[in-house]
Amino acid sequence: MKGRESVKIKMLMSAALLSSALLWGAAAQAADTLLASEPELELKQGKVTAELWGDRLANGYAHDLLVIVKNKDNKVITAYQPSIKGGYNCLLQIVKPQGEEPAQLLVSAGQGDWRAPSEYRIISFADLKEVQEVFGVPESSGIVTQAELKDGKLQLSLLNGSSESVALDAGVKAEDGRVEYSGLHSLQPWDVDDDGVDELLASQRLTQGKTPLADIGVVWKRRADGEGWEALGTTIMTLAPAAQGNTVNDGAEMAAGTILPRRLVVRGGEATFPIFAGKDVEVQNKINKELWTANAGSMKKFFAGQADTAFKVMSAKENLLSVQLICGKTNFVHNYVNINPKTGELIKLSDILNTQDKDLLPLLNVLNTNKKVSIKALPDEWYIEGRNLFLISVVDTREEISGFDLGNLHKFLLKKELLNSKS
Repeated sequence: MKGRESVKIKMLMSAALLSSALLWGAAAQAADTLLASEPELELKQGKVTAELWGDRLANGYAHDLLVIVKNKDNKVITAYQPSIKGGYNCLLQIVKPQGEEPAQLLVSAGQGDWRAPSEYRIISFADLKEVQEVFGVPESSGIVTQAELKDGKLQLSLLNGSSESVALDAGVKAEDGRVEYSGLHSLQPWDVDDDGVDELLASQRLTQGKTPLADIGVVWKRRADGEGWEALGTTIMTLAPAAQGNTVNDGAEMAAGTILPRRLVVRGGEATFPIFAGKDVEVQNKINKELWTANAGSMKKFFAGQADTAFKVMSAKENLLSVQLICGKTNFVHNYVNINPKTGELIKLSDILNTQDKDLLPLLNVLNTNKKVSIKALPDEWYIEGRNLFLISVVDTREEISGFDLGNLHKFLLKKELLNSKS
């Protein structure tokens, strides 16, 4: 394996003097599947495109990962093999570093389905001849280095050398002894203190069997000397048992890819938000842009300490992805993002129903069982779950939901495939 990996990098680096066509041929031989791309990476050479390639198996696992960086003329200017053996749902993200250093690249690779932790690496391109990882195996292994349950309390040793003892939530049933912990579940760059440099917000989950016990969150900042990371704050949030059937903050598998939950835990707040890892990289980028744009206001409130965030996948079908975004502390606001997973484009209600038909509104009012709502115009907020369309109206500052069987609206349905769309 190692011999093949070194050959890949040599192939790309020795190709530096070749034409762009030959360069692309070398890249294609080095790894056969484009897993992710980031076209907005700013280096000293200007704006470049970073691509993550790998050999993806039929089950979705990708190995022999390789990051290739190309300039605006589509020529490879450097390549780097992350110290990750492989993973699922691989993604790239930009990190703003300190000083005059060029932007860095965050690589993530899931180590199982959407419930599993991920391997994370941050790659610096300050010197294209000496590309290096500035966030590696020790940090990605997690915040917790040792954990056990004793007398109903979590006894924890943390990466920064400190020890903590925390009582479990009263409703959690767990036995004294071993507590499972693995690598980081989430890592999100964000300029917490508005100094132009991204901190890293990381979270890790502790479990016993299938029982979640706690989430551990930390805010890391790069040390002034550039060597390693220091913790600005660590938060331990014990978890209450979830109600049966509660799917808030659950990921979802669908034909086009996977919705992944990313969770941040800070003192006084928590935020869980969705990202998408798909089979088509261009569509993947489009969907993530739409999800982040729709959620950006809520995330700003979270980072300002004004709100928590959550999400729920309402539909994950071959023709429709519907996600509910939730924001608030005691009163919650719900917004809905509806996306075509084949194209990454937003779907409007007028793409679903013939809204120009004058008979539509009268029929909706006849079928509507929510007597608090009189539908005089189609609302902006809606979603589809199963075979039902739900319209969300605001009445006296309260959200009111009206549900309709799509079969009863077949006369107005423009996308009849939604009636039989596979999850």
